[in-house]
Amino acid sequence: MSTPVKKKDAEDILSDLHRLNELWDMVKQYLLMAFTTEPLTAEIEQHFLESKSNTSKFLRVVSEKIDSHQFRYDPEKITHLLRQAISVTHLRSLPMADRKNLFDTWHEVHVRLTQVLGAFQLISQGYHPTKKEKKSTSVASLKKGASGRKKKESPAGKIAVVALILIIVVAFFIIFKR
Repeated sequence: MSTPVKKKDAEDILSDLHRLNELWDMVKQYLLMAFTTEPLTAEIEQHFLESKSNTSKFLRVVSEKIDSHQFRYDPEKITHLLRQAISVTHLRSLPMADRKNLFDTWHEVHVRLTQVLGAFQLISQGYHPTKKEKKSTSVASLKKGASGRKKKESPAGKIAVVALILIIVVAFFIIFKR
């Protein structure tokens, strides 16, 4: 089990997450260029390569600081997308279905990254998550529940039982009095 993130550590990680999120948004801009027919310059391709490089760098920084199982931001999908996007020209040459899949992957990672960013914002503000108890579904716990222990009845249920008994007693009294 991983240890909880401390407020001081969260503030440090938060700045790296903000930078990673900004870089990930830049990657989106280049992915969107793959759906256009505007002419591409060498500058655009160079900026794209720099964005990919910086995104990879900050992904490594973030990966060293947080557990991807505790905070699911899909670093594997980020790496996979960056490897597949060789250049904007290459992206344009891909079939439309592949370009859409890459954009869907970008969006999925963006949602997860935003969730992790929100979690670290809460932690840096002093939020301490409570430990949730896992509901046991083992055979022993199921047998314990079926052992016949009764749950506490509400007062309304007790009143209904008393009223039913009273009605039965009155009915017998009326029948035997005749």
